Amino acid sequence: MNRRRILQVAIGVGVASCAPPLWSQQAPAASIRRVGVLAPSTRAKEEATLKPFFEEMRRLGWIEGHSIAYDRTYADDRHKDLPKLAAELVTHKPELIYAPPQIAAMAAKQATQTIPIVFATGIDPVAAGLVTSLAHPGGNVTGVVSVIDSLAPKRLELLREILPTAKRIGLLGDSLDVRLTNDRAVLDPMVSALGLTLIVREASNPVEFDAAIASLMEQRVDAIMAVTSISSNLRERLIELTSRRRVPVVGSLTPVAEVGGLLSYSASIPDQLRRSAQLVDKLLKGAKPADLAVEQPSKYELVINLKTARALGLTVPPSLLQRADVVIQ
Repeated sequence: MNRRRILQVAIGVGVASCAPPLWSQQAPAASIRRVGVLAPSTRAKEEATLKPFFEEMRRLGWIEGHSIAYDRTYADDRHKDLPKLAAELVTHKPELIYAPPQIAAMAAKQATQTIPIVFATGIDPVAAGLVTSLAHPGGNVTGVVSVIDSLAPKRLELLREILPTAKRIGLLGDSLDVRLTNDRAVLDPMVSALGLTLIVREASNPVEFDAAIASLMEQRVDAIMAVTSISSNLRERLIELTSRRRVPVVGSLTPVAEVGGLLSYSASIPDQLRRSAQLVDKLLKGAKPADLAVEQPSKYELVINLKTARALGLTVPPSLLQRADVVIQ
């Protein structure tokens, strides 16, 4: 090898040793897809809650910082801020907005009629005005619904199996969330027929939440049915305040039972989040939200917190324990 060839090889080796390995190089900015994430709670809570979504996106090949970038926007449990935050998010011009709970999706739809929106939970999106029909959404929104008809009657039935003496039932939720309206509408005639009293309190931020629980305590409710996402996002606070008065809580989402609620009955949220990621994947690959049918739940979970029941001095019938998907000891 002559001197010139040796020099060329040496320079080539030097350049190669300075360059980063191919696997560590970021994709060109133009190839990174941008997705806005609009969620009602805090960053810490939402990152934990939405973990199944982000995991499924990675499984589908969407690697953050390489093929996809997320513009995360959180309302910090102040739900009335969602419309303003949605409008701000739209100015960043994401290709798609992921708004998991229905309340966030409704705020996003108010902000844009063109950017595709995907939701992951909620009830009756047709009545909420998000889509024209489940089979043919017809606009810029699609997603996964938690339930079409309210599960509140089933939750009340389960509660009465454990606490048949309950007469005064508190219903706690967010007035901005259509699920509270739906649950109240189906519970009113049911509690009347059973000779019960339904006491409704609303909250859309942490201060109102504490005040609503205090009011229910003053009304001497025998149990609280906690609905809408605010009750799930503030679940630790909910259990802290109700346990002082030994008032059992029935959750509309599994995390409420996991932190000390008496029971919960709902669609599997992790399953819904994973399925919503699959819809996002399809849209990023060219599908249109108007053509992607809204998906319905495929799995429901009854979770009973036996530890809480014992602490409250309640006996859970063996037949109910046998029907439970999860029993927390």
